Amino acid sequence: MFTCERCGAELPANTDQCAYCGTVSGPARALFQAEAARQQASAQAAARVAIAQQLARVAVEQAASRTLLWGLLSPIFLCLPFPSVLAILSFTRARRAALDARLPLPARAQLGLAFGVLSGLGFLAAFSYALLDVQRDNARVEARKAELAQVVARHAGSATLDHESACALAEISLLSDGFAGQTRTGEFRELECAGALRVLTSRAELDDFKLRTSPGAAPVVATICFKQGERWFVERTGHTSCELDH
Repeated sequence: MFTCERCGAELPANTDQCAYCGTVSGPARALFQAEAARQQASAQAAARVAIAQQLARVAVEQAASRTLLWGLLSPIFLCLPFPSVLAILSFTRARRAALDARLPLPARAQLGLAFGVLSGLGFLAAFSYALLDVQRDNARVEARKAELAQVVARHAGSATLDHESACALAEISLLSDGFAGQTRTGEFRELECAGALRVLTSRAELDDFKLRTSPGAAPVVATICFKQGERWFVERTGHTSCELDH
């Protein structure tokens, strides 16, 4: 309670002016101004807190939505791992933001994480299976080449090229170098040496060599051209004649 500095009367509550003489009390006014400034500062601080909380809530909601989005996309792009990775990263951001803001984590973030993790595990399983399949194909090719090398070795002392050794040399060449731009020889299937062998002095031609360059591809027909040096070898493979008469 303040008293008037001029007449000594008590000032009414919540005012800095005397009701009798109208004098304005300096101390009372200073106190009221300080209180108003304090209340204004408190209101501004509360507003900043509210804005920060709202921004944090928006950040959590956005991160949760991104987690769900990438999680739902991850099964669609199962052959690519990045949606699953992005789903996990978005979930991490959403959880960190929720913890910092002391907010509950939206359920859609957990749902997106589940989709992302399951799809990521599916990608790893598919990739591992494909890798093992490639290794099995390569092992099969190497085993087959070893068998064919034994056939060639049995005919190594012969100066003439017979059908059996020509077929073996042709298949080794195809399994080693590929055919028609296809070099993933582990995918070659159904190699069949069905054609006739034609030999002319130091050159030879084996036509109608059939194969599939991949499991789902249509059969192709190759022509194998041979030449004799220290021993018979495959000069080239292709679709055209070896032109032995030229």
